[in-house]
Amino acid sequence: MRVGITGANGFIGNHLTRHVISLGHEVVAFLLRGTSVSLLENLPRQVFWGDVLDIESLYPFLKNCDVLFNLAGFNRYWSKNPIVFHNLNVIGPTNIATACLATGIGKIVHVSSCITLGASEQPILRNEKSEFNLSGKQFLYAETKKAGEDEMKYWAREKGLPVVIVNPASAIGEMDYGPTPIGEPIIDICKGRWPFWVEGGACFVDVHDLVKGLWLALNKGREGEQYLLAGENLTNKEFMSRIAKIIGAKQPKVRIPKLLLNFVAHWQEGLANHLTHRAPKLTVGMKELIGKYLYYENSKAKNELGYNPVPCDEAIERSIHWFKNNGYF
Repeated sequence: MRVGITGANGFIGNHLTRHVISLGHEVVAFLLRGTSVSLLENLPRQVFWGDVLDIESLYPFLKNCDVLFNLAGFNRYWSKNPIVFHNLNVIGPTNIATACLATGIGKIVHVSSCITLGASEQPILRNEKSEFNLSGKQFLYAETKKAGEDEMKYWAREKGLPVVIVNPASAIGEMDYGPTPIGEPIIDICKGRWPFWVEGGACFVDVHDLVKGLWLALNKGREGEQYLLAGENLTNKEFMSRIAKIIGAKQPKVRIPKLLLNFVAHWQEGLANHLTHRAPKLTVGMKELIGKYLYYENSKAKNELGYNPVPCDEAIERSIHWFKNNGYF
């Protein structure tokens, strides 16, 4: 089977490419013009160069695919050009849907995010039916991922697009070259830059389990449905403490109040926008998650797909050792 992957040279895309090849299938990669192909250099694959914003570049790629994993998007919390969020997370999926319908692709797995299912004030589990409650918070990543997901649902409902939507938790593992928005704080904690903790928590998943879940969604997922590929729910303190234990650092002991971090978020983003033009550690949008819980459950994916993730201790350890061995700290 010819398996198309947009964003194949990203963190998840790289792991998914290797998983698909290990299963004996052919990978057809769609890469953004000008990005690096080094992660895929030694892998058997066919490459098409283009841009999801250039719909014409999608047609020759999709005509060589039987099925598609759409991982293309902008997975960051800040950009000096904010329009990139809407372009890559909303217009991109719309172009993908248009081109897939025109070329008759067999099935699509659209990779969204767990953030589109909102956050809670208390440590309760959210699921595929949970309401998105982060609108109007200056959190462009969340808002545009939700809008792109809704576009895919519209195309499935109104035009018969054969798409399955997945909502992954925060993926952890080796080969996080970026690093991703979850890999970067792991590095900072290893460097001793986070001696404090904040209320709230999040959901984490081993990237190996995630790519298995993506493959299950392709083969068993019902068209027009969405599935949470959640893993282990941890408080921020628990997550930081696990990292500290692995590297032999001191456990975080100081709790930082939300009010202080609100001030820091505005200050750092102001500096980024007007002076440094480099991504801040904390943004105004991210401050909306301070003290909240991004806890999710995966019973639907378990029951319908056979998805069965393990706790993320090993993934955290692999991530730390990989960052250390590759000079990140």
